[in-house]
Amino acid sequence: MIYKIKTIIFIPPNGILKKHDFSLERIVKSLKDNKLIKSILIYKENHQDKRALKYFDNVIQIKSEKELFKKISHIDYDIIFSRSWMHAYSFSAKLVKKFDNVIVNIKDWNFSTKEEYKFLFKNNNDFNAIKYIFKNAKYILSHYTKEQAKIWSKKYNVNKDKFIFFPEFCNKENFINNKIFYSDTVKIVYAGQIKPSNSTEKLFPAKSHLRSIDILSKQGINIDFVLPESNYNYVIKNQKSFEDFLYEKEFNNKFNLKKGKNIDASVLNQYHFGFFEIETSGKNKELYNYAIVSKFALYLEAGLPMLVNKDFKSISSIVINNKLGIVFSNNDIQNLSKLLSISNKRYKKFIKNIEQYRINFSYKNQIKDILNG
Repeated sequence: MIYKIKTIIFIPPNGILKKHDFSLERIVKSLKDNKLIKSILIYKENHQDKRALKYFDNVIQIKSEKELFKKISHIDYDIIFSRSWMHAYSFSAKLVKKFDNVIVNIKDWNFSTKEEYKFLFKNNNDFNAIKYIFKNAKYILSHYTKEQAKIWSKKYNVNKDKFIFFPEFCNKENFINNKIFYSDTVKIVYAGQIKPSNSTEKLFPAKSHLRSIDILSKQGINIDFVLPESNYNYVIKNQKSFEDFLYEKEFNNKFNLKKGKNIDASVLNQYHFGFFEIETSGKNKELYNYAIVSKFALYLEAGLPMLVNKDFKSISSIVINNKLGIVFSNNDIQNLSKLLSISNKRYKKFIKNIEQYRINFSYKNQIKDILNG
């Protein structure tokens, strides 16, 4: 039997590779041994990151949006894979309008009103763009589970089957065997970006980070925030906007800010638990409710058990069903140190469960069906 090689064109948000977005790199790395897929990256020359370039079969640099569309029109492709997020949805909507078989992989979609969005970002063009994408793209891939797909399906009057659960999965080559011994001196980590704490809490969850730090450190729990390199450098460069975090770093001996390594879970092997948020006030609950965020895969790769508030329904459901860590309620928040007082035997069981679960929660097991359409 002769199999046809499929040509997939990958396009980053607005055509630009950003340092803080690792998804395309992680996806194409999982395809590198697949002889039936030819991967093409088309991106603007003013890119910020060269890491991912070496993993594609072909890389095309362009100087403008017009040139990008012209290049695509001359390629005999099977699928266009458009990575997108807020402020890049208009670009992805143009791709959907001009070309067939466009899959849009959205990073997120906001939970603010049109008026709030315009107040924050000066325009609300993303609302029309996301509506067009939802109605006309071949598929919409996102880190939101089927519960959120049902909500969007009803709101935008589209078939719920267009929404495919596609979070950041694990790359097996990044798996680390966690050998840490569990003791009374518990160290937990938040691995991810932080936003300025002077942003309005009604629309951004940054201030809840500070409350999490306060809650945990008062119970004698050691916390580190490990930030992606670009985010860490941004914090140091814009210290006034992150003064609350830097104050905690300076004067709270239970807290530290650290620079991580891009796509490298090894920086997490000194910790006992990874967490997402401790409390579920404000936007946190909406943002996490039906989402499996990227740090979930990073914690799995690190073999790191998780500490999860049950109000983050999708993540906590996976953690409970697969025994990947400790799930707590809002009523438990002031007694987390007690919940973390577990035996080394129970802790090692969490690690064993993670090592079994993460094998299937990987790109190679998920992406081939989507690309085969």
